[in-house]
Amino acid sequence: MRILTMLFLMAISYIAWIPEASGASAPAVMQLNETNRTYDASRYLEILEDRDGSLTIVDMDNPDIARRFSGNEQRIPSFGYTKSVYWAKLRLENNSRQRQWLLNIDQPPMDQIDLYIPDMPGQWEHRSSGDAFPFAWREVRNPDYSFRLELGPNETKTVILRFETEGAMIFPVRIATPVQHAEQQKATDLLMGAFFGILIVMSVYNTILAVSLRSKEYVYYVCINVTAALLYSSLNGIAYQYLWPEAVWWNNRAIVFFICLAHIAALLFTRTFLKLDSYYPRIYRLFSGFIMFEMVNIALLFADYSSGLQMAACMVVLIDLTIVGVGAASLWRGFMPARFFMAGWGVFMVGSVLTLLADAGILPQVAHIRYASQTGSLFEAIVLSLGLASRIQSIRMEKEQAEALMILSKKQAESDFLTGLYSRRYIVGHFEALQTRSVNRPVSLLLMDIDYFKKINDTYGHETGDLILKQFASVIRGELPAKGIAGRFGGEEFVILLPDHDLNEAQEAAERLLKAVRQFPFRIGDGSYPCTASIGVAEWRRHERESFESCVRRADNALYEAKRTGRNRVCAALEQKRPLGHDAAAVPIE
Repeated sequence: MRILTMLFLMAISYIAWIPEASGASAPAVMQLNETNRTYDASRYLEILEDRDGSLTIVDMDNPDIARRFSGNEQRIPSFGYTKSVYWAKLRLENNSRQRQWLLNIDQPPMDQIDLYIPDMPGQWEHRSSGDAFPFAWREVRNPDYSFRLELGPNETKTVILRFETEGAMIFPVRIATPVQHAEQQKATDLLMGAFFGILIVMSVYNTILAVSLRSKEYVYYVCINVTAALLYSSLNGIAYQYLWPEAVWWNNRAIVFFICLAHIAALLFTRTFLKLDSYYPRIYRLFSGFIMFEMVNIALLFADYSSGLQMAACMVVLIDLTIVGVGAASLWRGFMPARFFMAGWGVFMVGSVLTLLADAGILPQVAHIRYASQTGSLFEAIVLSLGLASRIQSIRMEKEQAEALMILSKKQAESDFLTGLYSRRYIVGHFEALQTRSVNRPVSLLLMDIDYFKKINDTYGHETGDLILKQFASVIRGELPAKGIAGRFGGEEFVILLPDHDLNEAQEAAERLLKAVRQFPFRIGDGSYPCTASIGVAEWRRHERESFESCVRRADNALYEAKRTGRNRVCAALEQKRPLGHDAAAVPIE
């Protein structure tokens, strides 16, 4: 709600920033003097709407037609999407020594502009420009439209302009000296260069990330930036100047074409970034429908430009509002990357809607409204890049947490929860791994059992028994050889694997361990309790590829022999010649 409120206040602030149009009537003649080098001619225009486009320049001399002209009451003439042709009349008086002037209309999507200058009585000098003509036909090679005017000192001249377009009927008219216009164009070129430079850098950088991370989100994000760059270069006339200066038919449709592509890229990005297939499957299907609609609109565009343009204008509002609504729902659900999404896409939506309303003639055409969509697009590109970085960081954290959980689960599965030693399952797996070693090295196994442990449990309780088990485990860890692996086999029984230990070395290790047990002060309550253990030792029969169960059985027989002969001792399962299937005899070690 805070983000939505912020976006609403941003839109209100943008609209409130529109300067009020002067209520006073403009002078009939626009005077050019020595002080100024550039003039806003919009308030000096007299405008006539030609609904059916039937009027010609000859009709302008008709008094009845002349009376139909009315003064412009807007800051910049804007009449939205209309099929009407508009005529504008401008009277100029040159009170300066400057003879060369430029009449400029900064509306690159305008299809055709006709300039009529009186030549002789009843005759007019006629010049044309607009994107309905090849770029090379322009008098001044700039994205906007400029006509050269020759005005002598103290000369008064009336010029008539005719505007016709299938796009938004907007014609901001300015008068400037060639030098001043060149300086203004240079400043505009710098700003546009910065805008497109940022988009290009962001696109290249994120393309590298898309390839390295193999992420669809980055691919769709790059598509958004590329289509945005192509869209705004078409809107500003830069693409027509540098990319396709002779493609008149295509240039007239490029803007709507890239609007449709931008929508498709945005829909693909949104449904992937916000995981709509998992959380909002119906919205996911709705977005798929929008994508199909935009593809149909592209086909319609090539058949009927006017219909394609109107459909694209309607879809701008519908798609943008739907995307923002889904972003708000994802944010409400607690999906944290949606914060970046809402901030970036929300600002872009505000800018797009304001620009669209200005093109439709609902809002006045002022600079910050006209370029609101472009500003929002740049802000969106930066914020969504941060959002993708946050999303990748979130995925990385989720992966690390999953790996940590997997490691913890594996550790829990491999260890005994009470003593912290390895579990029987891990010991078996490690023994089998030692069996596959190519080196011919011995492996021995110790099976250890606490003497009279049942008596401890019966006398002091199971909690005390658990405490004794923990203390035994600490003694085993303290005496364990460097390569030894110790685990709890169950109850009061422990098993120790000794890689690279033959039977004699394993017996010595068992004796050291038994000695440490005898000397350890096992604590029960406030006093100590003498504990002992019995150990059975067996060496793995490598030449027979002996199984773990067989080796343990022989060690268990040796352990039983240690118990039978008095406990608190080590017994080894010695190698003997025996019938196949019988274990070796257990020999006590004193």
